[in-house]
Amino acid sequence: MHKLPQDHITYLQCRSCEKRAGWIAVVSNLALAIFKLIVGILSGSKAVIGDALYSFKDFFTALVVLAGIRISGKPADENHPYGHGKIEFVAIFLISLLIIIGTFFLFIHSVKDVWMVFRGEANPHPKFIAFWAAVISVIANYKLSGYLHCVGERMKSPAMLANAKHNHADAISSGFVAGAVLLTTLGWTIVDPLVAVIETVDLIFLCVFMMKDAVRSLLDSSLDNGVISQIESTACIVPGVRKVTSLNARKIGQSIWVDMVIKIDHRQTLEDGHRISRQIEETLLKRMCNIGGVHIAVEPYIP
Repeated sequence: MHKLPQDHITYLQCRSCEKRAGWIAVVSNLALAIFKLIVGILSGSKAVIGDALYSFKDFFTALVVLAGIRISGKPADENHPYGHGKIEFVAIFLISLLIIIGTFFLFIHSVKDVWMVFRGEANPHPKFIAFWAAVISVIANYKLSGYLHCVGERMKSPAMLANAKHNHADAISSGFVAGAVLLTTLGWTIVDPLVAVIETVDLIFLCVFMMKDAVRSLLDSSLDNGVISQIESTACIVPGVRKVTSLNARKIGQSIWVDMVIKIDHRQTLEDGHRISRQIEETLLKRMCNIGGVHIAVEPYIP
């Protein structure tokens, strides 16, 4: 990311990287996807074509995240009191559905090729250029993953860290593809279409998981118990909080919106209650990077 030691990377430099990291993820994944698709078609490697679909998934995901960050950055209004973050989940659902449809066709063709090899029919092995395309993909995805992870860690961005994980997984996938192409050129003609079958099945499951997560978020499903516990324990450490009696949290875009009811000593004033509520909100914003909003109701605690 920068040639400076980690301790000397300034906040402004990180902010500069954050502004362009989203576009770098979009452009890089699109370039990788088109490159691997063209090489896969020209070389006849279905494994490389399957690997291209992974990059297309990452491209669309990065594009949705980039657009989601901009849209969710709009202030809440009368019609959208919780902001505009849910448009991100609608886009992820539709994109995942389209990727599943496209992946299914590659799955069918790859299964046919595997069946042809089992029957002893000739199945031409891919050209060796497919191997170098996979190697380039490994290097590019690894570098991009490291860059996005650096930005995500420094700026505490869950969306950027998620993009980094996707590219890291794709680097591993491309490594398997390189091995598959190499074995296929050595005479193991079944390996290339077999890896394509595995890739397509894995990609379909990934997209189904993304769709389920999008639906859960659209329906305001509860967050993981670990996140709820973290929010509750963070509120409880604020001086003056005697108990958290109710806590609801939901995800809107990349942000978490919290509604909670706390109890404070019945002898404290309304002004004390407002002060404690502000301290809870400030503490949550400091300790959890993706808090979008906090609403706190105060009740008296009577032993």
